[in-house]
Amino acid sequence: MNASIRLALLACLLSCAPALAQHTDWRTTFVPYDPWRVVDGQTNYVKLHGVEFCGQIMEIMHDGIRIEGEWGDLGRPYYPPLGWQDDDHRKVYNDYFVTNFPYQVFPGEIFGSDKHLMAWYTGDYTYKTVHGVTRTIRKLDYGTPSGPNPILLAAMQKQLQDAKEKRRESDLRTMAELQRYATNGDSSAEYSLAYHYMHGVGCDTNQIQGLFWLIKASAQGNIQASNDLQQIESSSTNSADFHP
Repeated sequence: MNASIRLALLACLLSCAPALAQHTDWRTTFVPYDPWRVVDGQTNYVKLHGVEFCGQIMEIMHDGIRIEGEWGDLGRPYYPPLGWQDDDHRKVYNDYFVTNFPYQVFPGEIFGSDKHLMAWYTGDYTYKTVHGVTRTIRKLDYGTPSGPNPILLAAMQKQLQDAKEKRRESDLRTMAELQRYATNGDSSAEYSLAYHYMHGVGCDTNQIQGLFWLIKASAQGNIQASNDLQQIESSSTNSADFHP
């Protein structure tokens, strides 16, 4: 099929088919419970330097709760949302202490990892058991929920704006480089340029330009480009079946 005709046909089909999926890491959009907390008189955003915790409440004490589970970097700790149904295969967890937890809880309650609760790691906690044995475990501080710190919030917004500007400048340089190599017939650059146009990475979304470079890359034997074209054609055909 003539490339120009194929481009026009695909552009027409693409108008009634979804664009290729884009994947977003949930950590970039995740907002924790009580995002702003006061710890030691300072208002902080817990996602910046906090840790995630999960597990089962083993004991409610006068100054906090003792939990058997995991804590660590956001997205890494794991505890089944409904606990362990099969005791024979239960994982052995360590216990730790959470102070200043502001909500009513009860022994045996489960904080599944799906809740993504966050606090700050603040060192060790030493206590005596009911049998008089002294134990030392790790301690997390939930802090006191509060409104945002205006100074820190402004600094975060500026940091995000600076990062966005640097990313925009980097994207512009990348697009210029890809355009230069693609114009000289580099099939990898043609495919990458197609992706940028199709998904609006470093530029405005332009499906026509994306298809143009995808077809050129495919014509030069780029397997990824050929696979993407087949996926687009298949998706468009299926979509047309449902929309006569």
